[in-house]
Amino acid sequence: MESFSTIKGICPVLIGRGEAQARLQGMAQQVLRGQGQLVIVKGEAGIGKSRLVAEFKNWTRQLNFLRLEGSCFQTDGAFPYAPWLDLFRTYFAALTPKNLPESLRPVALAFSPLLPELAFLFPELTTTPGSNFQPEEEKRKLFAAVDYFLTWQAARQPVLVVLEDLHWSDDLSLELLLYLARRNRDKPLMLIATFRNDELPQSMRRWLAELDREHIAEEFFLTPLSRQEVASMLQNILGEDQPNGVNLLDSLYALAEGNPFFVEELLKTLLTGGQSAFTTKSRDNPPQVTRTEIPRSIFEAVYLRVSGLSPQARRLLTLAAVAGRRFNITLLQEILQWKEEKLLVLLKELTGAQLVVEESAEQFAFRHALTQQAVVSQILLRERQVLHRSLARSLERLAQSSPLKEKYLEDLAYHCYEAEMWEKALKYSRESGEKALALYAQQAAIEHLTRALKAVRHLGQPPAAELYLARGKAYETLGDFEHAREDYESAREAARATQQHKLEWESILATGYLWTGYNYEQAGEWFQQALGLSEKLGDLSLNAWSLARLGNWYLNKGQIRETITSLEGANRLFERLNERQGMAEALEQLGAAYFFMGDPARGVKEFFGRVIELFRELGNNHSLFYTLAARAMDSSPENLETTFSSLRTRTECLLDVEEALQLARQINSQSGLAFVEMCYSLVQASFGDFGQAFAHAREALRIANAIEHQEWIAATNGILGQIYLLLLEPGQAVSHLEAAIAGAQALGSMIWLRLLTPYLASAYILNKDFERAEATLQKAIPAGQLPADYFERQAFRVKGLLAISRNEPALALQIADMLLETVPGDEKLQPIPHLLALKGEALLSLERFNEAVVALEEARQGAEQRQAPSINWRIRCLLGQAYRQLKRENHAQQEWKVAREIVQKLAATIDEKYLRELFLETTSGLLPAEKVISTPSTLTAREREVAALVASGKTNREIANLLMVSERTAEAHVSNILGKLGFSTRAQIAVWAIEKGSISRP
Repeated sequence: MESFSTIKGICPVLIGRGEAQARLQGMAQQVLRGQGQLVIVKGEAGIGKSRLVAEFKNWTRQLNFLRLEGSCFQTDGAFPYAPWLDLFRTYFAALTPKNLPESLRPVALAFSPLLPELAFLFPELTTTPGSNFQPEEEKRKLFAAVDYFLTWQAARQPVLVVLEDLHWSDDLSLELLLYLARRNRDKPLMLIATFRNDELPQSMRRWLAELDREHIAEEFFLTPLSRQEVASMLQNILGEDQPNGVNLLDSLYALAEGNPFFVEELLKTLLTGGQSAFTTKSRDNPPQVTRTEIPRSIFEAVYLRVSGLSPQARRLLTLAAVAGRRFNITLLQEILQWKEEKLLVLLKELTGAQLVVEESAEQFAFRHALTQQAVVSQILLRERQVLHRSLARSLERLAQSSPLKEKYLEDLAYHCYEAEMWEKALKYSRESGEKALALYAQQAAIEHLTRALKAVRHLGQPPAAELYLARGKAYETLGDFEHAREDYESAREAARATQQHKLEWESILATGYLWTGYNYEQAGEWFQQALGLSEKLGDLSLNAWSLARLGNWYLNKGQIRETITSLEGANRLFERLNERQGMAEALEQLGAAYFFMGDPARGVKEFFGRVIELFRELGNNHSLFYTLAARAMDSSPENLETTFSSLRTRTECLLDVEEALQLARQINSQSGLAFVEMCYSLVQASFGDFGQAFAHAREALRIANAIEHQEWIAATNGILGQIYLLLLEPGQAVSHLEAAIAGAQALGSMIWLRLLTPYLASAYILNKDFERAEATLQKAIPAGQLPADYFERQAFRVKGLLAISRNEPALALQIADMLLETVPGDEKLQPIPHLLALKGEALLSLERFNEAVVALEEARQGAEQRQAPSINWRIRCLLGQAYRQLKRENHAQQEWKVAREIVQKLAATIDEKYLRELFLETTSGLLPAEKVISTPSTLTAREREVAALVASGKTNREIANLLMVSERTAEAHVSNILGKLGFSTRAQIAVWAIEKGSISRP
């Protein structure tokens, strides 16, 4: 593998321009149909105009386009036809006098006065300048020559003309391009022009206005890439070679602001400097890029613009750069003591040089963070400190006179820190960090709290436990385990040294909670330690919180009764202390505990609704999004195979997870995002949208892997296994579930181990590996006793499925009846479709067809109540078999028809072709071939009358006598009825007539 330091730093694929690529390709297809196109691609420097066009040019190879290219350069504004001359110079250079088509010699002749090198290439071309030279006439001739050239080429193959960087072009080149666009709307010619929209001369503005008036061009405006797209760039450039402990994404995105060229240039500079160019991401150095020179290409562009400024404008620019990316006019005026008129004139000079932009009447900003960085890099360190000090003092004066003092807080923290005003740096950085945490801006909080801790050290004060604890929580939210652990350890030591016992307890508890995502045994030790300290201190509130956290740990260990004991004890203390936040968290965990006891309906209805209301009242969005996502998952039908359901609808569940996702993004909790995406996946799969299910599961897995959250990695693999089970793909199901269980075992999470084991056994059954399925179930089912909780109920159901697969229907029936009789909860009349389907299939195998129909009809009702399509189509498949055995063919065909319709709808949501085809192929093997059955309306009135008589037990002769027709005619009527309804016996006609109301049921 290529080493990190030798990677070139250029993204091998085009990122974030999929929509533009699709539009261009669509326009190319129009060109092939003889519809000429003019395309303008605009955007700021480095935004990716040339890259987009280059990718498109490569794509046109398959369509046999002739590609002609010309470019402008910064000095070309004074050269007529510069981009066109560049295009024809390249074209003619590839020819020789022998292969120059005779029909193109007039074109070469027309260009020879502007391209003297043509005389060397084609000596036979001679020009005879007229004695009466008329520029306008020569222009018309040249325009006609270019038009003839392109028309001649387009008659042979489609033509693509690309002219780059037209913001540096001359007027004649623009005029020629417009001329060609007007004249070639009905020819296979595609003209593409690129330019920077922030550097437009007046002539080009007029040209664009003319395009707008004539509606002659298609416009592409390229905007900066999103943060996720920049992340994709880094992944494609670096692959797995990203340096450990460095958050490149945050740093590069902040500096490059989504400009792909700037991202690549910064990255190349970093790579050239090697690993030392990166800050080692430690607790005292927030993740960022430092010791990095501004890329030469960017610095030179900025220097070129700065060098043209007046001395006073440069002074203003220097002060503004030290002030920050955005700068306040009032602040600069306070320091410089210049009149407003003078300041405005100089600001116009800076905006005219494309260095800054106006954001509001009071605020300006540098066009790019790199522009500001390039200016700052030229200021001496001592000079910078002096300027920061001036800015800090001026900000303090402004804050004192402003009713909105808080708006200056972050700037004060930054400038006091940079000016080494340590006492004020500590004060303002601490306040800024607290503000950032309240706004869920974790990265900003880390930066401010790190400055505060450095200020503490410079002041010679004892370590600040509360600062370490706060920063540790920010690191934990971002999924940075190691730095969170280090901060919690520092907080604990500092608190113990200063006798701050509550802070010491908080640090211990936070450490335990942190370990829950990585090692449950470690987590339990910390929770026990926190409980012991709370009892030693005799603090009821700390004791309640310790019990609540310990209850959560018991829950994840699968020790449900211990869970309920701890949580009920915690809740009693919280109620006594009237601590509503604690009550909410204890109740939320109790709801989860009742789920695992086998009564999720109670957990959702009795606990989650109340908990969500409490979290909303408390404004605790962090706990709120977890509970919303958990409620949606605990209401999903494919998570409730052996229990009663709260019967929340698909819409209600999706609203829960969508709100949870928005809150998790707002808080920027990476572990929270992984959890919500995971829940979202199971919800979508349960309600039959497999495309969305896979998308959310893969995003959950990506985030969990990025932050190395072992619990969510295992859990998401488990959910992917469940999805593949629903799609009847045993290989992938086994692979994901085995990985999930291995992860749960390594983590020590008994809850996930017990939860996923029955699904792994199901996957083995689907794979016809019955021995491994039995061995897996033996680990999950205690010998000689009834199921005691949700996990054991799940395992018993799968044992029933194994019995069916081994042709042991009596055992399957016994298991199904036992599970139906022992369902925890009060919803006794609610059908449980998965269990009733198991019972119906067992009865079907035992040839107890009428009983099978009763069980399966009830199962169907339950599936429809729960809006569960995956179990619904299976139930209808079994029901069709039962009806066929009862000679009720019409009913059988109807059930199979609905099953096929459900299967088709499910298949339509599967994005991967192989998976969709496998699902359809497998289900088609379970469903009989479709049989066209005539509907009752196809029977004539006389035939319906005959059917009623058949149902009354009349023979053909008796029917003939009653209807006064011949016996042969009566026999023909009966034969027609059998054919139209697809029946084979008179008994089937009788059943049909009774069910359709033609005759009363005996």
